[in-house]
Amino acid sequence: MGVEVFSQIPDLEERAPQDRRGSSILDDSTKQVYGPTTSRFTYLKNIKYNLPHYWTIDTTIHNWHRFQYPPRYEYGYHDLGNIGTAINPVFPQTPEVIGASSGFTLYDLYATDPNDVKYYDTKSPYSNFKIIWGGKGRSVTHANYTRNIDERSNMFFDYRGMFIDKQIGRQGRGDRNVQGINYRMGGNYATKNLRYQLYGNFTRNRQAVSESGGVFVDDENDLAAFFDDSRRQPNLPDAETSELRTNYQLYHQYKIKEGLQVYHEYNRYKQQNDFPVVQTNDVFFDSAVDSISTLDRSKIVYRQNEFGVKGDWGKSFYNFYYKVKDINFDYAYLSPDSVETDLLENYVGVNLRFGNDSVSYIEAYGEYLLDGNFRLGGSIRNSWFEAEGSTSLTQPTFMQRGYRGRYDEWLNSDFDDPITTSVKGKLLLNYGPFSIQPAASYTLLNNYIYFEDKSTSEARNISPTQVSSEISILTGEVRLSVDFLRHMNFSAEAVYTNVSGGSAQAVQVPDLLTNAQVYYTRISFNGNLQWQLGVDAHWKTAYFADGYDPAIMQFFVQDASEIPEYPIIDVFFNAKMNRGRFFLKYNNLYEIANGTGYFATPGYPGQGPIFDFGFDWTFYD
Repeated sequence: MGVEVFSQIPDLEERAPQDRRGSSILDDSTKQVYGPTTSRFTYLKNIKYNLPHYWTIDTTIHNWHRFQYPPRYEYGYHDLGNIGTAINPVFPQTPEVIGASSGFTLYDLYATDPNDVKYYDTKSPYSNFKIIWGGKGRSVTHANYTRNIDERSNMFFDYRGMFIDKQIGRQGRGDRNVQGINYRMGGNYATKNLRYQLYGNFTRNRQAVSESGGVFVDDENDLAAFFDDSRRQPNLPDAETSELRTNYQLYHQYKIKEGLQVYHEYNRYKQQNDFPVVQTNDVFFDSAVDSISTLDRSKIVYRQNEFGVKGDWGKSFYNFYYKVKDINFDYAYLSPDSVETDLLENYVGVNLRFGNDSVSYIEAYGEYLLDGNFRLGGSIRNSWFEAEGSTSLTQPTFMQRGYRGRYDEWLNSDFDDPITTSVKGKLLLNYGPFSIQPAASYTLLNNYIYFEDKSTSEARNISPTQVSSEISILTGEVRLSVDFLRHMNFSAEAVYTNVSGGSAQAVQVPDLLTNAQVYYTRISFNGNLQWQLGVDAHWKTAYFADGYDPAIMQFFVQDASEIPEYPIIDVFFNAKMNRGRFFLKYNNLYEIANGTGYFATPGYPGQGPIFDFGFDWTFYD
């Protein structure tokens, strides 16, 4: 899984609740003994790195309406215009795995990272049920149950389901575009003296997607046709992709004496990606590998054992570890002699922290793969300033090294290991009701590998390419928030990015990306109803966003279709009453006035004007 950065933020739905000025939280514990303050949770990373902090259950309504993934991540990702479809970061990401990896990342946000699983401590049984009914057959469900067996042990079960109908070419209710099933279960145990602690979980995620291949219209110059249900048709009427991920994780530690602990962590991970071949798809893909006519399948399985020592010295923390990883990658049609697919990786690593304070501390980490790959980094944080830096030498993914499927094949034994270096800093400035956070970052990419559109008029060709020179990415960002008129809040961010260097064409990002939100909030009916009425807005400059190829399940750089600039405006109402929350949301208000919508990805129209409703209810008994 790579070296963990202590400050890494989990998926927003898993993030611990943060205090928010201007949004008072109703007191759920005044009328009943058990409530949010008697049910707490933590993460394995807090246990592993001796950061013993528990969070209470999140009952806030701020941004609760952001259940779709691009707005949840402030449009730092773009999907294929529907919930649960392939999703891709707008800006290049710093790699966390320095060794072998599959190269399939399009469903990362929907699967559960076992390190982001919540471990609970509850004084009473806790359960939560969430249902979201989106317009045109877009529904999401979530059920969670946990209870303490005794004061030192707990068990939990968590289920999430995505049942998303097609938004283009829908034949009726239940005509699915996406069906995603995610569940996780586990628990923890500790001895009376807390010397020995045990944590374990099992996670499973299956994402099945009916691929449209984007939209086909008779006249590509007629922009309005792409957003007219009577004039647009999917390019692929019968294509599908699916991904299955499972992981078993076991972690246990023993305290030998003050300042000295030993631990062991085991992970068994499987990821399988399928693209069933249907002959009518050949019209869309133009060419085919004749000897392949059934199923494109790639599967990675690894077993990872980590053994370490750790402890606290005053206000400092140390961790040294050895990790061994047994990896097997199975290509459906590529000869095992072409690419080495059975690997045994050996790692050594260190994590250090100076200052056991949640506000002010310094961190440093390093990991070395014994064949030469490495990752080094560090960060410093206090109440008004944050800075971090990292550098890594990573291996090309299996998909970048070689592939052979129905519509594509390549072998890249000459690829060099990519090098990524990044530094960033942020100021945290607060003046009463006014907060501003200016930030800047610089990233240098060497030997960068990306998928490129090399298609010609005779044949479609999407395949990996390695750059011949370096790429520099400079980003400036500012975030601000202000409370005014007692019940109003305004927040905004602007991100400016400049890409330069001899191979700058390999990274296509918008020059400017902006988000803004304004809302009015109050507590009414003698404190029984907290509500929030507001508007979200997003806009970015036109750019050549990455395209998507469903056959190889990869996003690729292209320069044939530019995403026009477009303001996305949503109106929302969030509310909380007793132990229940609900929201009402209307998406893409601007399209009603403009007549045309926007593209989430080239060829894939984004979310049209539509109404969504969701609610959840929590029980503490």
